[in-house]
Amino acid sequence: MRRIYRFFTTASYIAILFLLVTTGVSPASEIEYTEYEYPYIEPGISLAGGYRFVDYSGSEKAGEYEYLHNSISLGGELRVFSFPHRLHVDADLKNKKDYFGELRYAYKDILYFRGINRTLTHNLDNIRLLDLDTVTSSPGVDVRDADKRYETQSGLTSFFLRLKTPDFPSHIYIGGSILEKEGDQQQKSLSGSGYFNNIVRTSLSRDIDRQTKNIIVGFNSHLGTIEMDISHEEKRLDIHGDHVLYDSYGDADSIRSGGIFPHNLIPELKGSTNTINIHTSYTGSLVASATFANTNRENMDSNARADYVMAAGNLVWMPMPKLTFFLKYKHKEKDIEDTGTVAIPDVCSPLNNVGNNYSCTIKSPLSSITDTVSGTVRYRPVKGIILRTEYSYEEIEREHSDRWELPGSTKSSAVSLAADLRILKGMNFKANYMHKEKENPAYNTEANRSDEARFSVSWIYGSRVSSLLSYSISREMRDDLHFNDNISAKDRDVRKDRLLGSITSHVSKDLSLTASYLYMRNKTNQDIHYRSGITPDSFLADSSVPYKDGATDYSVSLSYAPKDNMSFDAGISHAIIRGIFYPSNQDLLEPASVATFSEFKAKETVYSAGGEYSFGPGYITGLKYRYTDLNEVTGNPHDDIKDGKVHVVLLTISKRW
Repeated sequence: MRRIYRFFTTASYIAILFLLVTTGVSPASEIEYTEYEYPYIEPGISLAGGYRFVDYSGSEKAGEYEYLHNSISLGGELRVFSFPHRLHVDADLKNKKDYFGELRYAYKDILYFRGINRTLTHNLDNIRLLDLDTVTSSPGVDVRDADKRYETQSGLTSFFLRLKTPDFPSHIYIGGSILEKEGDQQQKSLSGSGYFNNIVRTSLSRDIDRQTKNIIVGFNSHLGTIEMDISHEEKRLDIHGDHVLYDSYGDADSIRSGGIFPHNLIPELKGSTNTINIHTSYTGSLVASATFANTNRENMDSNARADYVMAAGNLVWMPMPKLTFFLKYKHKEKDIEDTGTVAIPDVCSPLNNVGNNYSCTIKSPLSSITDTVSGTVRYRPVKGIILRTEYSYEEIEREHSDRWELPGSTKSSAVSLAADLRILKGMNFKANYMHKEKENPAYNTEANRSDEARFSVSWIYGSRVSSLLSYSISREMRDDLHFNDNISAKDRDVRKDRLLGSITSHVSKDLSLTASYLYMRNKTNQDIHYRSGITPDSFLADSSVPYKDGATDYSVSLSYAPKDNMSFDAGISHAIIRGIFYPSNQDLLEPASVATFSEFKAKETVYSAGGEYSFGPGYITGLKYRYTDLNEVTGNPHDDIKDGKVHVVLLTISKRW
């Protein structure tokens, strides 16, 4: 079936290309143009320098994305618009691990280039493992990274080059990116021999050096009333740091002899994608588009392969200005293959590799075919009122689902109603309601049915006041939960609430105030089963376990400009985050409650202030200050939040020409 489908799509590509080439499009040179006089714009240049003072105590996560050391700060910008050339260079060096650079150049509309480099540092906590039961040797802990400081640096370098044929709308383009991540982070693993011998929870440092490289080349053109884009993309993940870790494991009864074995391997990946996009002219009452794509992915360590085929089509019909119909269809095939078996090598003692080298059979991977269709109607009965309704249907057919104890097919449908209303001048109201039904959901986190409602009101009162209020609520219900063929549980109930409010007041032409409030809450209630042994039925049951998490944020900021050459700004933000669940099974409460591994409550307060003063011919001096106070309220030793305080002061001076 897949071969027939691919042959059909390939033949369609060739037929479409042949029709487009033979449409006899008139060259643009036969059309008369009026020469446009490009206005002269003065070149602009600015240079800035400064010094950044940093002081912190406690957890570095209070400044999670800050390089917490004193540093020099530099920056600059160059703008040259001398037709037919356009050049823009922007650079900002915050410190040696946090910087930004951008280069853009264009020659008429024939050549366009853009390159960007951005780096960011990320401070990570060292989460100390605690022995929950010191009396017994299993479970135990093995801390190999005590007092180790963790930090990673991520950098993204990207470019895009587009070449256009003169006097004709066709382009050749090439783009790419390199995402690099370097540093070290904590690695937790379970050493020993799992359930065969003593269980030991281990933490150690892992060297991180990864590169994700991506490049795409393509061609697009307008051919009559048709526009087409053809592209090829290559993507690769290379691991240069700790590709795999090794550890000593004891004998596993008669199944495996002890030795040094690999674990926590990070696989190297590669893949490619071919895409064809076609659409008609966006003018007129009827617009159609189609997308065909084929993606291949390969795990170079396990030799597992994945092949994705996707075809999608959109149709937009506007029979009258007040009424529009949208029709969408998407077909996706996912074909995954593996080697069937995997060998567990023993590099410590090759003599232990007897028989079939501990060869283990791998479950056949899940492959699937997904079809999705949706239709939307948008109607504007009068000015200031827009009504929308949408219906969608999706069907997933799975292969080898029985080996994963999943349903062979899942069907789902959704219907939504929405309205945009202009109640008064400057006041707009938006509302949306959606209902979903799912038959045979695959995973316990998926609902059989759900309802979601959202509304928002925005109000702009003259030039003095602007405000926004939005609220959303959703409810998800699951009739039954499935853990394995022998164990099922009762229903799952999830409720989510979101509330956002913001108001900005221009008190005077020199002073403005903004206040905002954000509230989020998630509540889940369901049965949970914990595996307590090696047999399929070895579970600890806990009925109707509630789980709650949420966040609240308050913020106030002001801007004040008493003179044309002077401005000030200040702000305060206070956030509270929390989460906990409540098990009741006695076996889950001793020797330590499992709830302590997810219970947390923290408060973060951020104070900021700054200002700028202009003097002389183009000189600007600036001062920025930020203080962050992170407070872990519960004192839970198992969470990844610790107390910390960070002060950051930045002094700058810049010159503009």
